[in-house]
Parts: sequence; structure tokens; C-alpha cells
Amino acid sequence: MENNFQEELEKLKKENEALRNEMSKASEKKKRKQERTKKTLSWTWSMFAGASLKNNFNQWFTEFHTQERVSPNTSASLLTSLVRRFVRVRLLSVILLLFSIFPSLVSLYILIKQNELIKTQNLLVEGSRRSSYSYQLAQVLDDIDDGYSTKTRRRVISLCNVLKPYRYLDEDGQTTVYYSPERTQVLIYLINSKMTNAELSVLFDNIDFSYCDLRNVDLSGRYLSGINLSHSNLENCELNTANLDNGDFSYANLKNVQFSNGRAKNTSFHNADLTGAKFTKAKELSGADFTDAEVDDISFNLSDITKAKGL
Repeated sequence: MENNFQEELEKLKKENEALRNEMSKASEKKKRKQERTKKTLSWTWSMFAGASLKNNFNQWFTEFHTQERVSPNTSASLLTSLVRRFVRVRLLSVILLLFSIFPSLVSLYILIKQNELIKTQNLLVEGSRRSSYSYQLAQVLDDIDDGYSTKTRRRVISLCNVLKPYRYLDEDGQTTVYYSPERTQVLIYLINSKMTNAELSVLFDNIDFSYCDLRNVDLSGRYLSGINLSHSNLENCELNTANLDNGDFSYANLKNVQFSNGRAKNTSFHNADLTGAKFTKAKELSGADFTDAEVDDISFNLSDITKAKGL
């Protein structure tokens, strides 16, 4: 019984000694940590606040109250300490600002990458959409070649109403333009087909051909009465002897177009760019609206514009 008691006592002593050692180590570790924190704070304060500033102030005020004049060296030391403190505080502000900007830059970089992925995805979707429309467009154009009918007219109108303009890279591969190449293709095919003017007129009344890209296209002698080509690009187009009566060319690019011996009765050129355009011997311009159009260097040689608007 006594032996068991002695063994238990020895065991408790050992456990007590072990606990004391652990407590001593923890206490020393905590003390070292506190000392490191104190040294770090002291160094930071000395680095950015100026450790000698207080001493220089005390020296300056002591001399100010005990002597007739403060020595130049004391004033210079005080001024130097002030400048040093100001510079260090500003440096600390810059460092903190950089730390705050870094996460923003990382977020911006991630956002740019996400936008690039979204653009790529949109291009793939647009490419798929255009492929499906191209197949349908080919079928409709084949129907037109086989003979114009009411069914064909309805198919053309239905298809053209879903051909929307979109942004894509121009021929230079750098600038972005906003047109509908599919609408342009349909229009060129229609006006070059064997349709009568009456048949074309019905289509022009029901189809929106705005945002077409017709740059450098020869449309001379074509029947375009009642067509809507607003916001389209017809720069450098040949429109000689063309019929543009009741057409809508508002906000269109008509730079340097050639329009001679043609008709444009009641046609809207509202806000169109007609810079360098030449209207030569225009047969009919009564009611044509040039309000707010850009007409620099435009020529109306041998054309009657007395009944035109906005000139």
C-alpha cells in the first residue's frame, strides 16, 4: 500500500515538473514575442515618425527659454527632423497606397481576361448564327432564280426581317464597323435579278435594308424607289440614272457619290453625309429633304433644287 502511494507521488511530481517546464517555455515564448513586437513598433516609430524629433524640440525650447538666442545648429537640427518626419510619413502613405492598389490591379487584370473570353464566346455564337442564316439565304436565292412567286416573296421578307446588323472587323482588320453583310447580299442579288419594278417595290415596302455596306458598288440605273437605306454606307457609289424616289437615306454615308440624270423625289437625306457628292442633271429633286445633312463640297450642277428642303 505504501509502495503504491510512493509511486503515485513520484508520478505526480514528474507530471508537475513537466507542467512547470511547459509553462516556463510558454511564458518565455510569450515574453520573446512581446519583446519582438515592442522592438518592431519602436523601430517603425523611429523610422516613420522620427526618433530624434522630440530631442530636437526639447533642445530648441530649452535654449529659447534659457539663452538670449537659439543656436543655428539647434534650429537646423529641428528643421531637419521636421523635414525627415514629413518625408517618412509621406513614404508610409505611398507604401500603404501601393498595397491598396495592388488588389485593384489584380481584379482589373482578371476582369480584362474575362472580357476577352466573353468576346471570344460572342464571336463563336455570332459565327454559328451567321452560318445558319447563310444556308437559309442560299435556299431563298435559289428560289428567286427558279421564279418569283408569292411564297418566295414571303420567304425573302421573313428572312430579311431577322438579318440584324452587328459589329465585325472591317477589311483592314483593325477598325470595327456596324452593318449587316447579309442584308447587303440580299439587296444586291435582288436588284440584279429579273424582278420587275413593281415586284421590287413590294419588297422594299416590307423589308428594312438599313445598315447595308454598299461602298464602291455600282447602282447605276437601279430601281430603288421606296427603299430604306438609312445608316448605310454608300461611299463612292455610282447612282447615275437611278430611281431613289421616296427612299430613306437618313444618317447614311454618301460621300463622293455620283448621281447624274437620276430621280430623288421626296427622298430623305436627313443627317446624311454628302461630302463631295455630285448631283448632276438630277431630273427630280422636289421634296428631297437635306435637313442637317453634311453638304461640304457638294455639287448640284444643272440640277433644280428650288423645291428641295434644308438647302
